[in-house]
Amino acid sequence: MKKPRIYVDTSVIGGCFDPEFEPWSVGLIEDFRRRIFKLVLSDVTAAEVASAPEIVRDLHAELLLLSEILTVTEEALDVLAAYEGHHILNARFRNDLLHIALATVADVDVLV
Repeated sequence: MKKPRIYVDTSVIGGCFDPEFEPWSVGLIEDFRRRIFKLVLSDVTAAEVASAPEIVRDLHAELLLLSEILTVTEEALDVLAAYEGHHILNARFRNDLLHIALATVADVDVLV
């Protein structure tokens, strides 16, 4: 059976250290560690994590070893532009739209 590919953005990684989201974020990360699901990250996530607290950066570094990494491509930027053109979200959420575009182009099973 194919393992579901799950794209996670920075909020899931940071959620491991936030009492409100910790149970779900930590549980999902443990599922990735146990190889129940296939983790998908991106260079957008890496850029966002670069300014995060050290504990978040350390977890991201560990997760990089377990993950498929997506890079921003022209196709993803075209999808982003289409989302922006339809005013799906305002400009403040551009990176969120880029995460969605990357996940869409990569045909991941789940976006968290």
